[in-house]
Amino acid sequence: MSQFRRESLLTRAYRFGRALVVGGGATLVDFSIFTTCVRAIDIAPTQARLPALMAGACVQFVGSRGFTFRAQAGKLSRQLKLFVAAEALTLGLNWSTFQLLIRRIHSLPPELVSFLGTGLVFVTFAYPMRRLVIFRWPQ
Repeated sequence: MSQFRRESLLTRAYRFGRALVVGGGATLVDFSIFTTCVRAIDIAPTQARLPALMAGACVQFVGSRGFTFRAQAGKLSRQLKLFVAAEALTLGLNWSTFQLLIRRIHSLPPELVSFLGTGLVFVTFAYPMRRLVIFRWPQ
């Protein structure tokens, strides 16, 4: 018998929906910092991306642990270590994806290019890592 309980499709859909809500909050923080750096402080988009991503990652951890995956029963230290390691990879993927896209998509403002890159990385890497490794059930 598997150590993981079988989940209904509806349960999985609700969890993914909660992840989108948390991601929306993290994106709002990210977007606010990025836009402020680019538009108000006149920092180059490629340099403004890093602090914006780091702030969004903080929101992601708190929201993912408490709301998306409801993983308060797991060891905070274990989750935090795994999250930091995975976010380092996610950060690198987000930054690299943004660098790739910003050089190839000239018809969109940098904020929209940022959203596109972050969305791609979220669906293909960040959410699966959080679900299957960091905040997995049982712990």
